[in-house]
Amino acid sequence: MEWILWTGRAAFSAAALASGTFTLVFALVSAVCARRFLLARRARAATPLPPITLIKPLKGEDLSLDENLASFCRQDYPCFQILFCLSSPDDPALAAVSRLKKRFPETDIEVVVSKHRIGYNPKVNNMANAYPFAKYDLLLMSDSDIRVAPDFLKRMEAPFADPSVGLVTAFYQAAGARGLWGCMESLSINAHFLPQAACAAAFGMRFAMGAAMMVRRQAFEDSGAFANLADHLADDFRLGESVLEAGWRLETAEGCVDAVPGIESGLGHFKHLVRWARTIRLCRPAGFYASLIQHGFSLLTLRLLVSGFDAAGAVLLALIWTVKAVSSAALDRGLGGRQPARALWLLPLAEWFSFAAWIAACASNTVLWRGERFLIRSQGRLEPAAAPPPPLRALPVER
Repeated sequence: MEWILWTGRAAFSAAALASGTFTLVFALVSAVCARRFLLARRARAATPLPPITLIKPLKGEDLSLDENLASFCRQDYPCFQILFCLSSPDDPALAAVSRLKKRFPETDIEVVVSKHRIGYNPKVNNMANAYPFAKYDLLLMSDSDIRVAPDFLKRMEAPFADPSVGLVTAFYQAAGARGLWGCMESLSINAHFLPQAACAAAFGMRFAMGAAMMVRRQAFEDSGAFANLADHLADDFRLGESVLEAGWRLETAEGCVDAVPGIESGLGHFKHLVRWARTIRLCRPAGFYASLIQHGFSLLTLRLLVSGFDAAGAVLLALIWTVKAVSSAALDRGLGGRQPARALWLLPLAEWFSFAAWIAACASNTVLWRGERFLIRSQGRLEPAAAPPPPLRALPVER
């Protein structure tokens, strides 16, 4: 028995060192790729700027909702329409839209309120209800917690100069973090997701991000439009995949947009991480399980607890922390300095939370989303955990 325990500890120790080494190398490679990819400045052809319809699904009053929405009205762009879509006339977000219309009376703003649903994804239902009122052939879909610069629409539209491009998406960084858990949420995006996703995209874009997605109407229809997204939790991932399958190219816009974290508790942050990880597991199981090797910091910490202190493990831990902190700070500075520098001291805690969420994501196929519990099937398909309610009849649309 002692021999088995010794062998197990030795194997875990070697695996943790290997994982730590991989994590360090991967962090360095991701940092280099992310800086080159995200900070590149791309020339824009002198072509006319086509009109754009923005579809903004709303539910409740997010943190800084007024300012987030106002940033879309301040676009330095000749012609665009904004469709705000909600499922209830009692939604408090309607008050924010009313204030917005008074602040920007010259902006083409319409509001669509309807309970009609085509599937289980409430955000997709809202956007599908607004779709018939879209005037233009370039469609932008963007989450409500996103804030953008005045040149955002120009940067999103630029890649469409290539007629083979069907969808353009934008990376996002966390901005305006408040308190401990806001900083933790910021790190999960800026120090973990953003470098890794940008590194992956540098080798060929194969996914879209719900922060901002602009799609040609023809490519959208070819992909199956909203009916194709209606029962998927990761509707952005599904849209990017479907546009590719329909024979169109994906591209990224220059720079990043800002996501304003609304997390105010440790439990809220952890649940968000678990839902995120579980969605990845069910959409791309092979990639999810392979990502265990990227949790080298947490595995090395466990190694020190199990096997005791040793110089190699301690040095690797210090190097991982240093490389991630320095690269995150450098990337953040290049993108406009949205993350508080003090947040980098929380990187070890962020690593442990991420690892715990990875473990928790393996335990169940359910998520609690917008107050309703869903089972997630293969490819991220939603199914109510309880018996589904009877389908709603189409209701009159209020404009």
